[in-house]
Amino acid sequence: MKLKEVDRTAMQAWSPAQNHPIYLATGTSAQQLDATFSTNASLEIFELDLSDPSLDMKSCATFSSSHRYHKLIWGPYKMDSKGDVSGVLIAGGENGNIILYDPSKIIAGDKEVVIAQNDKHTGPVRALDVNIFQTNLVASGANESEIYIWDLNNFATPMTPGAKTQPPEDISCIAWNRQVQHILASASPSGRATVWDLRKNEPIIKVSDHSNRMHCSGLAWHPDVATQMVLASEDDRLPVIQMWDLRFASSPLRVLENHARGILAIAWSMADPELLLSCGKDAKILCSNPNTGEVLYELPTNTQWCFDIQWCPRNPAVLSAASFDGRISVYSIMGGSTDGLRQKQVDKLSSSFGNLDPFGTGQPLPPLQIPQQTAQHSIVLPLKKPPKWIRRPVGASFSFGGKLVTFENVRMPSHQGAEQQQQQHHVFISQVVTEKEFLSRSDQLQQAVQSQGFINYCQKKIDASQTEFEKNVWSFLKVNFEDDSRGKYLELLGYRKEDLGKKHVQSLPTKKITKKPIPDEHLILKTTFEDLIQRCLSSATDPQTKRKLDDASKRLEFLYDKLREQTLSPTITSGLHNIARSIETRNYSEGLTMHTHIVSTSNFSETSAFMPVLKVVLTQANKLGV
Repeated sequence: MKLKEVDRTAMQAWSPAQNHPIYLATGTSAQQLDATFSTNASLEIFELDLSDPSLDMKSCATFSSSHRYHKLIWGPYKMDSKGDVSGVLIAGGENGNIILYDPSKIIAGDKEVVIAQNDKHTGPVRALDVNIFQTNLVASGANESEIYIWDLNNFATPMTPGAKTQPPEDISCIAWNRQVQHILASASPSGRATVWDLRKNEPIIKVSDHSNRMHCSGLAWHPDVATQMVLASEDDRLPVIQMWDLRFASSPLRVLENHARGILAIAWSMADPELLLSCGKDAKILCSNPNTGEVLYELPTNTQWCFDIQWCPRNPAVLSAASFDGRISVYSIMGGSTDGLRQKQVDKLSSSFGNLDPFGTGQPLPPLQIPQQTAQHSIVLPLKKPPKWIRRPVGASFSFGGKLVTFENVRMPSHQGAEQQQQQHHVFISQVVTEKEFLSRSDQLQQAVQSQGFINYCQKKIDASQTEFEKNVWSFLKVNFEDDSRGKYLELLGYRKEDLGKKHVQSLPTKKITKKPIPDEHLILKTTFEDLIQRCLSSATDPQTKRKLDDASKRLEFLYDKLREQTLSPTITSGLHNIARSIETRNYSEGLTMHTHIVSTSNFSETSAFMPVLKVVLTQANKLGV
């Protein structure tokens, strides 16, 4: 979708990515005339303000020049007085001259804006490129196979990458490698591309199409893969983009045949290697995936050819195209609506006439009305795939249990000459610890539970207690896991067994109380129950189980007293004898069944003193398997 436009027949160059706000520099194009046949030339800088809804770009400064330009680039080498990156404008002129301009001085309105100038080239300078690793190095190409390497710190004396290629020919394109700083490529209209190694000061490989119809109009290195490059052909008989891999330089790795006529310019996005712009004589601007050949986006343009196209370094979704109709247009590949654009164009046309009467009718012109269309709104769709720069570089989310889930889409550095691999994305799950002391205490408790070391654990807590209350709490908890817990509970409460025993004896009457003997026919019940309790006590290891059995032995005295007094009903005594027989045969499940029958068929007040504890004894015996 079109965002801005400038009515200039000019070459273009975006400000470096570090520069803010975004500027677009234009220089009057060589060998082209506008509709007024003006021979004047100028260097102009515009500001890109996307918050302004109008199509016009704000002109920041204009410098009248005596040169017209074949190529214009904006390098990030120079700093301004505030320490910000203002860069340097490098222009290739008609007569073999290369001129360096100070853009900060142009914007400030100074008259002395030329930093340096050199006329060493023969013929027009059509190719320029800045080394992204050493921004003070600039490569240029002109006629007679001339290629120079310029050092902006010492602009008077350029270097050469090696001997001139033979036969001599024009240099139409030049580009530094995006991964290896000493590799440079150049191409000529004959279709031959040469790769130079500046360390060896010689060409290391030459690439050419065997059809001899490849008239090279564009050259670009792969942003990530050091050995891959693309060449564009402006020949209508072969309107293709060839992707070459220098490791297999006998033939192109891939050929893109999306244009119907010759291609005039290409630009490879540094922000997303899967976006390659191309414009051709078929009046199309296409954004393709060079790895698959698929057209991801076609910009809605007019019928004029575009001879130059460039990505904006700071805003990767923005691009600019210079066309032969004397217009530089700024587009976005993220789509949008063209209805507002049509209305702006109509308002601009209407305002140019105002309320004048150009035809002498005596009537002012009525406002221009756009006919209402019943068709759907003109929506320009964005790219078919999300571009790389809108992908989240990192992300994080907390989950239960102090877990932190993170992911990252960090670009892994590719090895020199390595094929571009499918990038693997990893998700990391980590434990976030905020209360280290709490986790340490939790681990200690977990270890105590697993090892059954409760007594030692409680003793450590008692020793570390800060208050008397806390010490007492842990002391009572410790007693639960010790032998003879009842006696130690009494000691914690301030009582001693010996003292209680003396007091009990003193409180007993002097007259000895004798109990009646248990009838012989019921004596087997006491013998059987007490023997079972003793067997259970011998097998039990848990202090709590032993306490239950001791309590049961004492509470069964209520049963024995009732047997002595013969106050139990025959049904209950008969049931108790059946339970005793099941104990002798060690059939405790049958004994529990009889117990349930007795409880359900007898008076609760008659059995409540001894039947519950008898059930406890049977249950423990069955559990211990005695």
